[in-house]
Amino acid sequence: MPRPVTDGQPRHQKDRQPRSAGPANDGRRRLPALDGLRYLAALSVAVFHLVAGGEDGLVNLWGRPGADVFGVGYLIASYGWVGVPLFFMISGFVICMSSWNRSPAEYAVSRFVRLYPAFWACVLLTTLVTILHPDVFHPVGFRALLANLTMLQDPLGTPRVDDVYWTLWLELKFYLLFLVVLRRGTTYRRVVGFCLAWTIASVLATEVHQPWLDALLIRGNSQYFIAGIALYLIHRYGSRPVLWTLVGSSWALSMYYYAGNPWQTVHGHSYAPSSALITACFVVLALLALGKLDRLRWRVLTVLGTATYPLYLLHRVAGFTIVHALRQHLTASPVVLLAGLLVALTGVALLIHHLVERPLAPRLKAALTRSRHAVGAVPRPQPSPGSWGP
Repeated sequence: MPRPVTDGQPRHQKDRQPRSAGPANDGRRRLPALDGLRYLAALSVAVFHLVAGGEDGLVNLWGRPGADVFGVGYLIASYGWVGVPLFFMISGFVICMSSWNRSPAEYAVSRFVRLYPAFWACVLLTTLVTILHPDVFHPVGFRALLANLTMLQDPLGTPRVDDVYWTLWLELKFYLLFLVVLRRGTTYRRVVGFCLAWTIASVLATEVHQPWLDALLIRGNSQYFIAGIALYLIHRYGSRPVLWTLVGSSWALSMYYYAGNPWQTVHGHSYAPSSALITACFVVLALLALGKLDRLRWRVLTVLGTATYPLYLLHRVAGFTIVHALRQHLTASPVVLLAGLLVALTGVALLIHHLVERPLAPRLKAALTRSRHAVGAVPRPQPSPGSWGP
């Protein structure tokens, strides 16, 4: 619960008191359970694509329809797309937590070094896979590859190296929108006001019928980011009615918007399991926000959390190509092949984290920080006597 406000304390200071004070417990401490949820989300999306989306690309991945190969496992895997909304909720939670009390410049640097090193490695590795085995996915051209390396392939209208990159542009837009809060400084009231304004604007945008406004507000997915932010505030400040109202309204909007999921529409799948799974995502993240999952402090969760991002970026194109190549030389059952592939991709993701992210991220951060300080140190030109301006 929030700390009580003393009689001599200004009332507005109440918004700045975290639930657990002190430098060692300021709301940014590592949450292994959150890492585990991130990996679970990536794994569910990977299984969805590899099992239920096995007819993508230029080949039929398993030689027969996935429903015939995996039976009830195909039906379960077909709802793995729910990992994407869980990703977005976790992103709202983590971005609010990691950017608290940071300047916009510090925030931009931290996001850049967190996203780009592993992304560059995965883009180049995926492109190499498509060049070596173009019979599964065609490689993109050189100009498209350069556009993908900027992570701006969607607004540039360039073909993606891997279609799973569509979520990255939504993430980048969320980061840009959250700069509105950081520009004035992160306080409880400002973050709550941002969430309320974003929720209302996303709903009202429905009546405007302007695609650019829908794209800017991330309508249809904004509720997941907002729910994650509100749940972080609950984690930091304790339960408050306005925060649970934000979470509840985000859940209600989720129940409305996900019904447009094209996969379920095309394949005629029931929406009831999706309703239950998305609700479960809200419930689990709420339990984490309330500290109910604090006992889950296994180191393996943190290790798997570091593999999440590269695993998500690699699983589709590289995964399809590996399965296609192995099936021509092995007679292993599809279940064994799938399990081995997921373990192997997790191992490759861990290697990318250790060989690319860990050594490159701090160097990039130091270089960008030096550049920022150097620019800030340049003196502004002063108008000469008698001049009208600089």
